[in-house]
Amino acid sequence: MDNLFEQIDEELDADRVRKQWEKNRPWIIGATILFFLGLFAYVGWDGHRKQQDAAASDLYIAAMKHYEKEAWGETEKLLQPLFKQFGDHGYGLLGQMVEARTLAETGRKKEAADKMENLADRSQDGSLRDLALFNAALVTVDDDGARAQSLLRRIRDESPFRPHALEILGLLAQKQKDMPAAAVDFQKAIELGAKGELRTRLDRRLERLGKTAKE
Repeated sequence: MDNLFEQIDEELDADRVRKQWEKNRPWIIGATILFFLGLFAYVGWDGHRKQQDAAASDLYIAAMKHYEKEAWGETEKLLQPLFKQFGDHGYGLLGQMVEARTLAETGRKKEAADKMENLADRSQDGSLRDLALFNAALVTVDDDGARAQSLLRRIRDESPFRPHALEILGLLAQKQKDMPAAAVDFQKAIELGAKGELRTRLDRRLERLGKTAKE
């Protein structure tokens, strides 16, 4: 993901790129931020699962503690009992996403994307589906732009991940020198209600393309 942003910005003044990168890095690396926000939001959205066996959450939390320490092997090991006992539980589904992220962190990006796309295809919850698609796209965007585009286009307009997906789609179009398509994607992200740093970036990207954002 970092490579895509760097390639798009390479024509800008080096100092400006550095400052912009430092300012936006928490958002650019929002793969991790959005990932965890999405995980906990999903647990909240799927409230009835909170009443199920508390052991599922204990297993999940135990694995997450190692994930946060970047102990990838131990994370994968601790997730296995969760899958075996609570594979269809909300925490079991989230655990599958954590497993996919550990694969991505250890260089097995295609396997990670395959797992997340498979989870999206099986999910009956739209929010979890969109989160899985978004993360699958993030781990493939630098190596397989066409697949990332396909995954991102499947995210629903009403999803909180859609504006971010459109930004990445716009960057991919820009990388392919399709500036009109890039402008359309950036503009649609704004129309869908992009806010904060994302909105600032989109305005700046449209400005570079010689466009003005329409409300």
